[in-house]
Parts: sequence; C-alpha cells; structure tokens
Amino acid sequence: MDTQFLYIHRLSMVAIGLWPYHRTMLVQLQCSVFSLTLISFIIFQLTTFLTTEWTYDIIVEILSIVLLSLVCAILYNSFWINTHVVKRVLKTLQYICSDLKDENEIAIINRYGYIAKCATIGMTLFMMCFFFIVTLLPILPRIFGIFFLANKSEPYRNIYIRTEYFVDEEKYFYFILLHLYAVLYIAAGTILATQTAMLGYFIYCCGLFNIASYRIEQAMRIIDEITNRTNKRQVDKKISHAVDIHRTTLKFYLYNFEDTWFLLIVLVVICLSLHLFGIFQAISIVFKMENFVLHFSFTLGILLCTFAGNYIGEAITEHYNYIFSTAYNVRWYDAPIRVQRLIFFLLQRGTMSYAMKFGGVYTLSLENFATLSTTSISYFTIIYSIQK
Repeated sequence: MDTQFLYIHRLSMVAIGLWPYHRTMLVQLQCSVFSLTLISFIIFQLTTFLTTEWTYDIIVEILSIVLLSLVCAILYNSFWINTHVVKRVLKTLQYICSDLKDENEIAIINRYGYIAKCATIGMTLFMMCFFFIVTLLPILPRIFGIFFLANKSEPYRNIYIRTEYFVDEEKYFYFILLHLYAVLYIAAGTILATQTAMLGYFIYCCGLFNIASYRIEQAMRIIDEITNRTNKRQVDKKISHAVDIHRTTLKFYLYNFEDTWFLLIVLVVICLSLHLFGIFQAISIVFKMENFVLHFSFTLGILLCTFAGNYIGEAITEHYNYIFSTAYNVRWYDAPIRVQRLIFFLLQRGTMSYAMKFGGVYTLSLENFATLSTTSISYFTIIYSIQK
C-alpha cells in the first residue's frame, strides 16, 4: 500500500478528529466541539429569518449556504459515528496489500496507489486555494481601507455569509469572523478528509479487480505447460486467489453510510441549483464580485466532488466487468475440472450487472453525473421562473 497516500490521508483525518485509531477522550472532545461549531453556525444563519425581511433573493442566498453547511455537518457526524467501519475498511485494505507476494501484483497495486496519491494531492491543493480565497473575502475591504486610506466612517460590509448573532456586528466583528473561519476550516477539512478517503479506497478497489484479472490470465498461461500435478495445483491456487480477492473487494464498501448517501445526494442537487441561481443573480442584476466568487467557488467544488465520485464509480464498474471478459477470453475449457468450476462461478457472476450505488438508488457513473447536473440546472430554471 502506498504509504504516501496513507500519510496524507491520516494527516487530513487527524486534523479534524476522524482518524479511526487512538480515539482518546481528547479526540472525542475535539469531535464534539467541531460538530457543535458546525451546528451552531447553521443556527445563526437561520436566525437571519427572524430579523430580516423575507424576500426571494434573501431566502435563496441563505439556504444556499445553510444546505452546504448541513451537508458538511451530516458528513462529519456520519464519519464520527461510524469510525469503526472506516477502521475495518482500512484494516482490510492493508491486509490485502500486505498479503501480495507476486512482483507484478505489487507493481499493479503500487501504480494505483500512486494514482490515489496524485488525486489526494490535487484535491488538497484545490481545497487550500478555495480556503485561501474565501478567507480573504471578509477582510478585503479593511485591507483596502488601510492601503488606500478609505473613509473609516464608511460602514464595512465584511461578512458575505448572512448570519444573525443578535449583537453589534461591527463591535464583535473579529469574534464573528473567528467563528466563520473555524467553520470554514472544519467544513473544508471534512470534505477533504472524507472525499480523499473514499476516492483513495475506491481507486484501490480498481487495483484489486485488476489483480484478480491478472491472476486469471496467469493461471491460463500455466495450463499450456501442464505436465504434472504441481502445475495443476498452481492453476487451482491462482484461480482460487483470484476468486477470493474478487469476493473480498466486493465487500470493501461503507455500507453503514447508505442512508447518509441518499440524504446527501438530495441536498447536493438542491444546493447546486441554489448556487447556480446565486451566480446568475451576481452577474445579471447587480454585479457583485464577492458574491460571484463565493457562489462560483462553491459550485465548482460541488461539481468537482460529484464528478470525481461518479468517475471512480464508472472506473470500478469497468474494472469489475474486465474480470469477466478475461474469464470469457481465456481457454477455460482446457483447464482441470475444478478450475472450470471456479471459472464457471465467475461467469455466472458476470451475468449479473454490477454498479456502485449510493443510498440504494443512485448509481455512480458519468451518465448519472450528467443527469444530476441537468437536474440541478432544471431546478435552477424553475427557481428563476418563480422569481420572475
């Protein structure tokens, strides 16, 4: 297993208290504080409805951020509650990778580990850029006021995310800003840690399916050289190992998150529609650079995360199907009877379609990513028509 991927993955999860090992009381306290911080921020956003006149634009602006904060809160708490599931998956992956002895199989898993490492580094850099941009937005007017000697009596409009703390916002500006930055850190860390973890695990699943295909091909090559019982045992052993790693990989999934996935899919579609409407409002009515940057950053982040998830789901399906195409193409009829039975088992499984499903209803694929995007655009047009 690529230790660099594991190192980056561990750092991101330790930073937000979701690393499944060493769950001390201090870590539990950290998780409680982070969870309460996210929930409190959602509450202070919703209290805006108590002091602000309800207009269509205000409702859309508030809900677009509230739903995104809710997604992060649900994701954080689901991983916190199900740390034992994450620990079991990580243990299984490490056991499978450490059990590989063939040099070619090790090379295959290392190649996929390198892909997982590159994907993790790419997502980390994107999240750092996003965090840097959103961090600068609230303090830009004050920076301009210092360098360009702006009129200090002019009111500042620094916080571009609407909240209501029932205090003087100018007086307690830095406390509010501290709360906002804490939420941004927790939300960005949650998305980074959970998404890179799932992406990395699923990339390794592709590698394990590839190893299963490789074992079948190697077993069939030995058939041409069968002259004694030793070679027959080697064929039997390789096919058995291929079936075993195939069966183990199928269990390599976070089943305890099924209900969470379904809820998150619904929230992501609604959230994406609201942010698209926010971009349209920032451009078409009164151009506001800060609102455009905010909504565009969130929209880009949502699209990248959903695209990455659907792309890896498509890749897993293709690697899964490649196992059975390999079993079909080899000369299985020349193999011993026991080996033919094992291959027949694989061929039977190949007649059943396989796809990764979230929430039991949404299949991860590029086609469904396009469907999700068009659905969000359709909801955006509905919101726009209602607003008109």
